[in-house]
Amino acid sequence: MTNGLLKEFTIKIKKEEMKKVALIFIAVLSINLSFAQGKYGADSVKCVENLSLYRDYLKQKMYDDAYKYWSVAYEICPASSERMYVDGISLVRNKLKNAAKEEKAGVVDELLMVYDKRIENFGKEGYVLGRKGTDMLRYAKDDVEALYGVLDKSIQLQGSKSEAGAIVSYMNALILMEKDEKVDEAKVVEQFANMTELIAQNISKYDGKKTQEYYIKAQESIESITSPYLSCDVLVEMAEKNYENNKEDQKWMERTADILDQKGCTDATIFFTIAEEMHSTNPSAISAEKMGIMSLKKKQYTEAEAYFKQAIELNQDASKSFNLLMALASSQISKGAYSSARSSARKAMEIEPNNGLPYILIGDMIAGSSSACPNSDACKQKAIYWLAVDYLVKAKAVDPSVSSKANSKIASYSKYFSERDECFFINVKEGDTVQIGCWIGESTKARFN
Repeated sequence: MTNGLLKEFTIKIKKEEMKKVALIFIAVLSINLSFAQGKYGADSVKCVENLSLYRDYLKQKMYDDAYKYWSVAYEICPASSERMYVDGISLVRNKLKNAAKEEKAGVVDELLMVYDKRIENFGKEGYVLGRKGTDMLRYAKDDVEALYGVLDKSIQLQGSKSEAGAIVSYMNALILMEKDEKVDEAKVVEQFANMTELIAQNISKYDGKKTQEYYIKAQESIESITSPYLSCDVLVEMAEKNYENNKEDQKWMERTADILDQKGCTDATIFFTIAEEMHSTNPSAISAEKMGIMSLKKKQYTEAEAYFKQAIELNQDASKSFNLLMALASSQISKGAYSSARSSARKAMEIEPNNGLPYILIGDMIAGSSSACPNSDACKQKAIYWLAVDYLVKAKAVDPSVSSKANSKIASYSKYFSERDECFFINVKEGDTVQIGCWIGESTKARFN
């Protein structure tokens, strides 16, 4: 082969190779373009540009400018970013806040549509509907059935994963339905019980975490708004009506017993029936606690102490340990076992060191021991009131929420302080340490009115 032919052949091969490379490049580019169009729409450059611009303005808190670019991205590439919907809610709310009266309805529609498009593009229907329903309650609650429908579906889909805010909004919507006579009072009470169960699961799940506080506040909220429906007459009637059909449903039994307990309906025969049935068929911390409450009502203090001890042994929910120990202490006080009661209260302090109630309980118990701990010397006899006040001062120091109760008791017990003359004959002066015997076995400082 001549040099000319060889050169021509080599050039032809190189052209063929370059052609193959070009075809491969076009194929790769087509794949990338196809992917880009799927996520970023037909005009991916414009989409990315507007996403970037709205985020920059949002960081600078220039909300009107951010909304202008956000709305373009939202329109041309709705599947590009889930974050875009989270930011969009904030931007549309800001627009709603500044909208003229005649424009507000249209902006509310836009706000709710953002939730719907998020579900359409990114799913998470139950979670998003909970957020949507909360905004409907705030901005569009005139259509009560639509509001309730959104939140009811959210709760059904999310179950125990329902957010605290969604649960509160759901109960608000349900009460609006009852006021419009679209559901009856029994439905409100029934769902209060169910929502209380969901909240309890999350309080336990998020023990010690910030999220737990949201669920604790949610429980307080639903108790507050549902309170008018939760009279003992209503609760007892519901429990009696549903008992036979639900007595093998452990969760129903526990929820019902809890509600009766929380609302102070523990004198009702149905409460005793439920407590005994629960404990005989499936002993648990909850059933033992209810049996303890029942025994206290019947003034069977030894039995009550035994049941509360059993409840503590069976308990696996850390959030309930404090209340169980305080109930145990109360039963021990009732049977005169003051030293044991103080020990139980101190264990409760270890669990909730910033709760003043154990200190108040011990202070009351000491003050109440005046006759049980007689002393021939008037100064030392009355010294127990100094110690009782010490505990009450500590109570309000660790827990300002009990200050009013503690101050009232301090004022009452201070009236019984020893007089200076009574202590003069045993050489006890202001500030001296005084030892108190009997079951108490503690010391305090002398002080005079």
